[in-house]
Order: sequence, then C-alpha cells, then structure tokens
Amino acid sequence: MADRLKDKVAIVTGGSSGIGRVTALRFLEEGAKVAVADRNRRGGEETVSMGGEYGDNVCFVPVDVSKPESVKGMVDATVARFGRLDALVNAAAILIRTPPLAEVDERDWDLIMSTNLKGLFFCCKYAIPAMVQSGGGSIVNISSQAGLRGYGTSLPYGVSKAGVIHLTTTAAAQYTSQGIRINAIAPGPIDTPQMRGSTASTMEFESRGREHPMRRAGKPEEIANTVLFLASDEASFVSGSTFLVDGGAGSGAH
Repeated sequence: MADRLKDKVAIVTGGSSGIGRVTALRFLEEGAKVAVADRNRRGGEETVSMGGEYGDNVCFVPVDVSKPESVKGMVDATVARFGRLDALVNAAAILIRTPPLAEVDERDWDLIMSTNLKGLFFCCKYAIPAMVQSGGGSIVNISSQAGLRGYGTSLPYGVSKAGVIHLTTTAAAQYTSQGIRINAIAPGPIDTPQMRGSTASTMEFESRGREHPMRRAGKPEEIANTVLFLASDEASFVSGSTFLVDGGAGSGAH
C-alpha cells in the first residue's frame, strides 16, 4: 500500500534516530511532506539525507522541545515551508537510569520531565492551532510500557511516560470534536540507540531479548507502522486511545 499520507504534512520530533527517524522515513514513503525535528542537527540532517529521494518533501527543523519559543518556531517553520500541518509525532524523549526514589537527583528529574512531558505538552500546544486551521489532524504521542507498569531503573522516566498517556486522553477529550485525533503508543523494548544505551551493556541488551516472549526486542519499523496507521485516515474513528505494542511482554506469555 502506498500514498496513505498523500498530501499530508507532518512533524516528527526526535527524528534524528530510533523510532523518530524510521517514522519520518516511513511517512515519506507514504507520500507525506515531513519536517524532521530534533536538537541533534547532525542526526536530523542524516535522516533528511536518507530521505533524499523525496527531494523537497523533507526538511530538517532544529528544535529544543523543552523551550516553548523553539517549539513555536518549529511549527511556524513547517507551516511556512509546506503550507499546513496535518500530523505530529512526538517521539523526542530521553531516558536516564536513576537510583531508587529517595536517591533521585532533582536535576535528573527536571531534565527528564522537561523533555518527555513538558516538551510534549509544548509540541501539542503549538501544533493544535495549526491543525485546526488546516481542518484537523492527528497527533501520535510516543509513551512507553514504563508508563503503564513500574520501570525499576528510572522512576522519572516512568512517571513522565504515564503523564504522556494521561495528557493524550485529556487532550483527545478536548479536541476530537474539532477534528484532531490524539492517540498514544506504549512501546515495549525496541532496538534503538536509546534502549541499547539504557541497558548499559550489549550483554544485558541481548539477555533481555532472550527473556522476551518473541525472543527479541522490537524493531523501530514495527512501531513506525503503528504510528503510520494512527496518522492515516484508516484510523479515522480512533482517538484518545493508547496502544501497547510490546510483543506480548505484558501478557505473561513466555
């Protein structure tokens, strides 16, 4: 199937690597015009280069999602370049391993919350008016299985991702009637640079894969396909939902 996002304009934050990068490229394959947004200019421009066959349909937009003026600039630059905004994928996030709650450093808490939750709030805040002006749209927020279940190696990360889910359901209640569908995806373990970094060693990463019901980590493409569905008109009656995409890890099937 092709052209599932034909003539649609999307912003993908966190587009310099991992799920964000693969999603941006997947959207281009399906006919979208894509603004690859990230704080990492080098990685973001690499993504644009990887989508070079799509020419003027892809561009890099620098953004620090924790700063509202930067996020507003991201949305304004995208609309100025492509004329409208139809989809937003909030994939930008950081994961810092922390000790148990009583030993968590306030700086780590603030850094994670500023990017993962407040940053996502800013992206929605400035994208929604542009989508309303374009006649509606779709927002896909990347949460995590850590937002649904306790994640022992980082309390702030788990809390931030739980916040993403609640923000999603509340925002959907407020804006679905205006033609904006807002959903979340809670990925399980996915083979990305962030996950490999958070497991601290190749041995631990491979061990987690062996313990998974599918005997492997998920692929970024498997999340991107779910994002694509939610951003497309195929999901026209889906809003306010959270999709757990974890390969059965939460089902107890081993």
